[in-house]
Amino acid sequence: MGEMRETYDVVVLGTGAAGLSAALTAAALGGSVGLFEKAPTVGGTTAVSGGVAWIPAHERPDVPSPPTVDEALTYLRSLSNGTMDDALVEVFVRQAAPTIEFLEAHSPVRFSVAEGFPDYKPEHPGARPQGGRSFNPQPFDFSELGEWAARVTAFPQDFSNVGFDAETRARMWGDADGPAPGSDVRVTGAALVGALLRGLLDLGVEPRTGHRGVDLLRHGAEVTGVVLETGDGRIEVGARRAVVIASGGFEWDPELVKAFLRGPMDGPVSPPYNTGDGLRMAMRAGAGLGSMGHAWWVPVVQMPGDTYEGHPRSRSVRLERTRPRSIMVNRYGRRFCNEAADYNSLGGAFHYFDGVRFEFPNLPAWLVIDHRHLETYGFLGFGAGDELPGWLHRSADLTELAQRTGIDAEGLAGTIAAWNANVAAGHDPDFRRGASAYDGYWGDRSQPTVAEQTLGPIDEPPFYAVRISSGCLGTKGGPRTDVHGQVLDVDGRPITGLYAAGNAMAGPTGIAYGGAGGTIGPALVFGHRAAVHALGAAVGAAR
Repeated sequence: MGEMRETYDVVVLGTGAAGLSAALTAAALGGSVGLFEKAPTVGGTTAVSGGVAWIPAHERPDVPSPPTVDEALTYLRSLSNGTMDDALVEVFVRQAAPTIEFLEAHSPVRFSVAEGFPDYKPEHPGARPQGGRSFNPQPFDFSELGEWAARVTAFPQDFSNVGFDAETRARMWGDADGPAPGSDVRVTGAALVGALLRGLLDLGVEPRTGHRGVDLLRHGAEVTGVVLETGDGRIEVGARRAVVIASGGFEWDPELVKAFLRGPMDGPVSPPYNTGDGLRMAMRAGAGLGSMGHAWWVPVVQMPGDTYEGHPRSRSVRLERTRPRSIMVNRYGRRFCNEAADYNSLGGAFHYFDGVRFEFPNLPAWLVIDHRHLETYGFLGFGAGDELPGWLHRSADLTELAQRTGIDAEGLAGTIAAWNANVAAGHDPDFRRGASAYDGYWGDRSQPTVAEQTLGPIDEPPFYAVRISSGCLGTKGGPRTDVHGQVLDVDGRPITGLYAAGNAMAGPTGIAYGGAGGTIGPALVFGHRAAVHALGAAVGAAR
C-alpha cells in the first residue's frame, strides 16, 4: 500500500474552516496533529468565501437582545421542512458560541457581529430581520504568516471573487479605502483562514500540502490511519485517536454530482479540489450517508474562456440581480422567482421540473437589465463606457434582445410591461420582491425603502442580458455523524476512529440555510467537536 511514515493522535484531512477548527482544537488540547491538504495551498473554499460564520444563539454584548437557543431552533425548524437532523442541529445551536470563544482563545482570530445583516428568511418564526447572527472575521495581517502568506488559496484579484466584490467588502468590513499602502491586511475568508493558521503554527502544527487522502487504514472495524497520495508516491500515516475527514464536498466530480444531486448543477464556485475524496473513503468504511441531494445552491454566470487552474470558472451573481432595473427570466421570457432572495433559495426555482414539457424550464435563465442600471451600478465589473463582451448581449430593443438570446420575444415583452407596471405601483404581486427585509440588503441602499432598494423599471435602452446557470458553493451530502462528529455506519453505529466535519459530512440542517455563514458556522462547530471527542477532553464546548 505505502510506507508508514509517522503517527499522530489526530489526523485531519482538509484545511478549510472545518479542518482548521479540528486541528487547532486538537493541538490546543495537547494532542499531536497531522494536518494534510490535497491542494498546493491551504484554506479551501473558506479562503475565497466571505468568511462569515452564522452563530444562531449567543450573548455577545454588542447585540441588543441577543438571539436565544429557542428562537434559533424555531427558526431552523421553520426552514427545514423536516429535513434537518434535530439532535445535531440542537448541538450546533447550543455550541456555536462556545466554539467561537475557544477559537478566539487559542488563535488570533477575532469575530464581530455584522451590523444589520438579516437572516435569509427574516419573516419566519424565530428569525432576526435586524441581524445579529452573522459573525465577520476581523481583518488579519498576513505579514504575521511569514512564508505561509503566499500559500493561502486565493482567486485572481479581478472583478469578482465568489460574488464578493470591492463594494461588498467595503460594506461588510468597514474601511472603504482598504488597508494602508504596503500592508498585507486581508479580510473575509482569507482573514479567517490566516488567523486560524497562525494559531496552528504557534502550536507547532504545520500543514502539509499536496497530500491527498485516498483510503483509510483499518484494524478490524476501527480506523487507524490514512493512505495519502503525494508527488513522491503513496504513504501511510497512523492515527492513534482519530482521522477527521474535512476535505470538502463532491461538487467537482461529475459522476457523483449526476448520481446524487437533486437537480442540475452546472458549475461550482469553489476551487476545483472538492472531488469527493472523503466521501469515497467513508463509503468504503461502511458509512451511512445523508443530505446527498442537497447543496449550497447559487446562481452563476459562466464567461467564455474564464478559467481557474485549468478548469472552467463559475462566478456567483448577487448584487446584479438584487439592484433596481434588473429581472431574471426563463427561455419563455417569464419571471420565475424573487430575484433578490438569498442565493440558496433560488436552487428550488431552477430545479422546478415541468412534467408536461418534460424539462427544467428555468434553465438556462437570463438576467436582463437596462442602460440606466449599467450606468448607475455597473454590471459584472463593466461600466457604461467600457467595451462590453459579446456574451453580455447588448441590444437596441427588446425584440433584438430576444433574437440574440433565444428568449421568447412575446413572453419577454409581456413580462417587462407587467414588471414596469408593478414597479410603478410599488410592489411585486408575483414573487413579492421587495417585501422582505433581506431583499434590500444587497440592493441600492441609498433608497429609503426596501422596495425602492430593489425594484426599478426596465425602460431605458439599450438592454442587456447575460445567461445564468445553476451552481453551488459546495455540496451538503456525506457520511452521517453523531453529535460528536463520529461517522456512523449504515446501521447507525459509530465507526471507531473516524470523524467528519464541514461539507464532507451530511449537512445537519438539511435544506435549511439560516443566514450568511450557514456553511462555515457548522463547519467550525463540528470540526471542534470532533477533536474534543477524539481526545476525550473535558472542556466546556464538549458538554
